[in-house]
Amino acid sequence: MSNLLVMLLIMPLLLFLSLLIVPFFVYTMKLDHLNAIANHAMKEAEAVGSFTPAIAQSTRERLTKLGMGEVTEGGIDYPDFTGSTVDKVLRDDPDPVITVTIRYPAPRLATLLSAIGGGSADRKSGKFRVVLQGRSEAYE
Repeated sequence: MSNLLVMLLIMPLLLFLSLLIVPFFVYTMKLDHLNAIANHAMKEAEAVGSFTPAIAQSTRERLTKLGMGEVTEGGIDYPDFTGSTVDKVLRDDPDPVITVTIRYPAPRLATLLSAIGGGSADRKSGKFRVVLQGRSEAYE
């Protein structure tokens, strides 16, 4: 009888903890997808010499295919590429560095933490921010 009572008390706790890992898994998978797409955009920008509007559009399309489409939050449209190199940089320039920056809203883990008593639900969500730097391979 005591084993049954212990099992009835412990099993819901273990089930809750096993389901708690799902939002953190989603968070890390979205970050991994964003990193992979940013690396692809960086390869394209290195070949061209800058982060062009065509590269931005193809990056948006890739994000949309993965379920991370365009979102407006706080008057800012995401994905946001502010900080990326838009001026053409040639391979033989004194500073041939190209920067690709992608910002995207992260899942709201604060609401999950408030459900178990670890945070407040009124916090704004954070943002993923991926910043990559590479060397231009463009000649002209």
